[in-house]
Amino acid sequence: MAEALWTDVAATYDRSFATLCAGTTGTLLDRVPPGSRVLDVGCGSGHVAASLVAAGHVVHAVDPDPQMVALATSRSAADVRPGGLPDLPYDDASFDAVVANFVLNHVDDPRAAARGIAPVTRAGGHVVASIWPAFPPPQATLWNALLDDAGAARPTMPRLAPELDFERSPEGLGGLLAEAGLDVAEVGTTEWDWRVRPDDFWAGVTTVGNFGVAWAAQSTDVQEHMRAAFAEAATPWRDGEDLVFTVRAAMAHATA
Repeated sequence: MAEALWTDVAATYDRSFATLCAGTTGTLLDRVPPGSRVLDVGCGSGHVAASLVAAGHVVHAVDPDPQMVALATSRSAADVRPGGLPDLPYDDASFDAVVANFVLNHVDDPRAAARGIAPVTRAGGHVVASIWPAFPPPQATLWNALLDDAGAARPTMPRLAPELDFERSPEGLGGLLAEAGLDVAEVGTTEWDWRVRPDDFWAGVTTVGNFGVAWAAQSTDVQEHMRAAFAEAATPWRDGEDLVFTVRAAMAHATA
């Protein structure tokens, strides 16, 4: 259910939300020891994997979407394969570190996914994960304002069953890793500025994830209203030709 939102959107995701999600890269790299054999799970179009390669790590990566695999393969020398949590195509204890950047909030069973990370991490190895916290980020504030101004329909978004979900916070993420048998060393947040061209932002919000679901549910008239209002509504976030959103993610660092 959750993963289906990311099917056939790879090229648009790459020019929009992939650049947003890459904002955690520095925080992730700081927690991966030099010269590690690293697995990037749910690698998307490969921005984080490319940064890990550039930092001198031996990098493997997986993603369930073939288009994402193709993009990630073209972006770096990482060994990218089709696959996803919880059933990873690797032997136990294969990696010194596993990175899960905005993955555990996009799977159908977060606890099963977290349990899939632990076996492939060697004893003493590192697991670093990020998720979006529960409060709306500024790009969602802009999008919701556009929907409200246009009197847009609000479709029911795909949601996990309560028994499968977890608290979307640093502590909730840490708890998820602890339930998977990992020793949580640190939880917290990281903040950065997402700089994006308006046309790339617009492509993302009208195509990808829950944003794309909301857009597809609107009539042509509502869509045209939103499109016309976008430039004015985005003014508070403009910096020259770009939009700039200060965003925050929840992070957790654990060891196996």
